[in-house]
Formats: sequence, structure tokens, C-alpha cells
Amino acid sequence: MLLQGRIAFITGAASGIASATAKLFANQGAIVIGADLNLDKLKESLSGIPNSIAIQLDVSDSQSVKNAFEIVKQKFGKLDILVNAAGINAPTKEANDRLVEATVKAFEAAEKGEKFIANYIENITDNEFKRVIEVNLNGSFYCLREATPLLKKNQGGTIINISSVAALTGPAMPLYYPASKAAVIGMTKSAARELAPFNIRVNAVAPGAVDTPLLNELPPNIVEKLIAMQPIQRAATPDELAQTLLFLVSDAGSYYTGQTISPSGGLFM
Repeated sequence: MLLQGRIAFITGAASGIASATAKLFANQGAIVIGADLNLDKLKESLSGIPNSIAIQLDVSDSQSVKNAFEIVKQKFGKLDILVNAAGINAPTKEANDRLVEATVKAFEAAEKGEKFIANYIENITDNEFKRVIEVNLNGSFYCLREATPLLKKNQGGTIINISSVAALTGPAMPLYYPASKAAVIGMTKSAARELAPFNIRVNAVAPGAVDTPLLNELPPNIVEKLIAMQPIQRAATPDELAQTLLFLVSDAGSYYTGQTISPSGGLFM
């Protein structure tokens, strides 16, 4: 087993990539601490994982993050792996519905040979921008900050921050999402440089289309058109992404730090 006895803290573990990662890490011998805002869904996700711990966590609340890592400290006294996977692509359901509507209009216009000019910037409110930054960037920072002393005590470990291919390609969409995910990449690089002397590796993963509930909020025909833009014309599965994370946290990835790996079907090269 690649992760025998290692302690892994995974945020956003109730669904998607983080849920698949929690299961894979456990199968490789890790003790998994899953954290998510939706405790019921989290418990369901972790139900088949022996010795796992479910913690309700709002990553945007620094005190909540401190409390969660205090549990890790009291129970284990150390940490081997942190996966920052909790994130949102829009601040509210209404904002997400507007994004879906605009995406549909853009593709419909393209099919008719018409122009569609997005107008996202002027319609983003202060609170919308702030909320996405709070979850995607601040939340990752709060967890990284609390994990660092536990990783140092362990004399090494690994951190993976989940970014997005949107941070690398700059698609036309509300700026809060690519801005937050690009900031995660910058944070990853600086943290990797600072923590390397402590044998702590920090990397980012920037996925493209992944078959998760977030992707499936789009109409099926729009999902098909988005995937058609990739050289590999299909969505990844959460299990495939979990394998990438496993490589990075295992000894096989021991020479990787400060990197951004983009499993995006070739959308970003």
C-alpha cells in the first residue's frame, strides 16, 4: 500500500474529486479525515471507509478551520497529507443559473453564426466576488496555515491545492472563479518554496471537465460542446483525478513541488 498509516485531511470530501480521493487514499492504507459543510452527505460518502473521521467544516471560517485541525492534533498529533478540494464555482444558485444561461446563449449564438458578447464584469456584486474568494482562496489558505505546524512536526508531508484549468486558460466567465483559482496557484508556488526545507511538498492540480454534479448542472448538449473543445473529447471521472492526487502524495511524486498539473484532456498544454 502506497499510503500505509499516513494521516490525510481532505476538504470537500462529500462529493466529486475529493470523495473519490478519500476512498482511494483509504484503499492505499491512509487514515482519512474528511471535511465538508454538508455533514450528512459527508458521512454517507465516508460510510464505506474504515477508521475515517467526518468533520463538518466551513473552510471560509478561520475559527472553524482552527477547531478542525485541533481535532487532528489531539487525536493524531501530526499530519501527512492535506488536500484542499473544497470550492465553489459561483456564490449563489442564482449566480450559477445566470452563468448556465449565458453559456447556453453563447453556444446557441455560435451555432447560428451570430456574435454573443458576455457582460459578466459589470454585473458582479461585491458580495458575490467576496464569497467565492472566501471559499476558494481563503479557505485553502486557512487549511494550509493550520496544517503546516502538524506537517513540520511530522518532519515532512504533502499538500495539494485544487485549482482549475480556468485559471490557466482565462475563459469568458464571471471573474471571481478564475481569479480565485489562479490565486491558489500563486499561493502553491510560494508555499512550496518556503516549506521545501521542511520536507513538505506543495503542488496544485488544475482539472478540466470532470464528471461531477457541478458539470452536470449544464444541459447535456452544452456539456458535449464544451468537451468537444478538448483534444480528448470526454470528461474525466473523479476516480481518474484521484489517481493523479495519489501519485503526487505518494513517494513516486517525491521530486514534485511547486507544480501545477492540469488533467484537462489537452485543453491546456
